[in-house]
Amino acid sequence: MTCGENGLLFNIWGVSADGSVELGGTYCDESGSPQPADVLTPGRILEAFRRIPVPESPIGVNPVGGRTLVNFDTILHTEAEPFTETVQLLGRSVTFDIEPSEFAWSTGQGDGFTTSDPGQPYRESLPMSAYVTHRYLRAGDVRLGLQTTWTARWRVGNGPWRPVDGVVTIDSDPVPLEVVTARPQLVTYD
Repeated sequence: MTCGENGLLFNIWGVSADGSVELGGTYCDESGSPQPADVLTPGRILEAFRRIPVPESPIGVNPVGGRTLVNFDTILHTEAEPFTETVQLLGRSVTFDIEPSEFAWSTGQGDGFTTSDPGQPYRESLPMSAYVTHRYLRAGDVRLGLQTTWTARWRVGNGPWRPVDGVVTIDSDPVPLEVVTARPQLVTYD
């Protein structure tokens, strides 16, 4: 295709490390015109975001001690805080505003659930509705797992914020938990 007065229109393609190909833009080559600047494509932005080390979210459980009861609300929580990171990409300073958006809990008994809340440790003054909880229905040894999904927005310099087209997901180290049954027993102090 032609462009300008006597130029040729070229497509600029980007190839990611995983082999995917994405159209990054076009360039009109006219004699004597300057070469195009590198383009910050959505694919390059996502690749840069995925290279930023995001923290693992440690798993916390109440009651403490690695043991909980069947048919008892077990409180789950983690720590995952938003942060910013600035990187150099194609000669430009790109700032990423990164935050956790989803927590996928694996209970260790073949089921799981997802929250947008990281939960919080037990405090005596809070009602149970203030916590992220799970109720185990059968006894056994389990490995409690967590997968945290991080999202981001980005900008060049003081330019407008734009969403990153993709996410980063990090698995936490699983936590062993013993789920036991309790038997009520009437006792006397006589």
